[in-house]
Amino acid sequence: MSETVKVNQNKQALTYAIILSIVVLIINTIQNMFLINSFFGFYGSKILGYVIFVVLMGVFAVQFRKANGGFIEFKEVFKYLFIMILITELVYFVYTFIYFKYIDPQFLEKMKQATLNYMEKANVPSEQLDKTSDSFDQQIKEAAKGIQIGKTLLNYFWFVILDSLFALIVSAIVKRKRPMFDE
Repeated sequence: MSETVKVNQNKQALTYAIILSIVVLIINTIQNMFLINSFFGFYGSKILGYVIFVVLMGVFAVQFRKANGGFIEFKEVFKYLFIMILITELVYFVYTFIYFKYIDPQFLEKMKQATLNYMEKANVPSEQLDKTSDSFDQQIKEAAKGIQIGKTLLNYFWFVILDSLFALIVSAIVKRKRPMFDE
């Protein structure tokens, strides 16, 4: 692959990573601000948001293939998607830190209350409610200690790995080898 195509690949991956990051941030802001009080709305939108993320990866991979004359190797598609994933997840983790620290520091408390309300409506035994409440209290206590670099990096890499598994699938679908002989 020529140097020009590589530069274009990185530039295009950066452009699409920015677009993907904006979409992810908008979806997460809507979830956090408006759907936190609805157990199914919140978690359902998390799943829908991830489906949108994977579909957009596929759309951007197809666009990249088109920009390369309609043919692309698996390795090139995956590399392109991986660059997008690294950038998007980094932006997401910075946004999450800012959101929880400065925009809505009471988010975990709201999530705790919404979860306990849902569990009460579902007639969950009080022992389980207490366990869930204690678990949330522990998370809130950990969050109050401040950012923990080790845990944050572990979470970042966990999501990069998860996203990369979907990128492998998208890459396998989008790849298209050049024919050996032109007709």
